[in-house]
Amino acid sequence: MSYGKAHLEERLLRALAEAIGELEDPRLFLLTVEGVRLSPDGRVLTVYVEAFQDEEKALLALRHAEGRLLGALARRVRMRHLPRLEFLPWRA
Repeated sequence: MSYGKAHLEERLLRALAEAIGELEDPRLFLLTVEGVRLSPDGRVLTVYVEAFQDEEKALLALRHAEGRLLGALARRVRMRHLPRLEFLPWRA
C-alpha cells in the first residue's frame, strides 16, 4: 500500500469516528471504528466497527446514517469523489 493511500485511509478513519460520535443515536452507544479500507478504485470505503451492545442494530443505524456521514466526510476530507460506505463488524 502506498503512503498516500495509507495516509488517506487514516484521515478517513479519524473523520468517520468523529462524525459517528456526533450522531445522537442510542444504537451507536459504545461503538468504535476499528479500521477502514479504501478499494483500489476508490469507490468503496469499507468501515470496520466494533459495537459493545447489539451489533446488528448498530450496523443498521450506520447504514441509515450513511448520507449524513458522507456529508461529514466531504466537509472534513478533500476527495475528488466520495466513496460509498460499507459497514462491517470488526473481526480481529
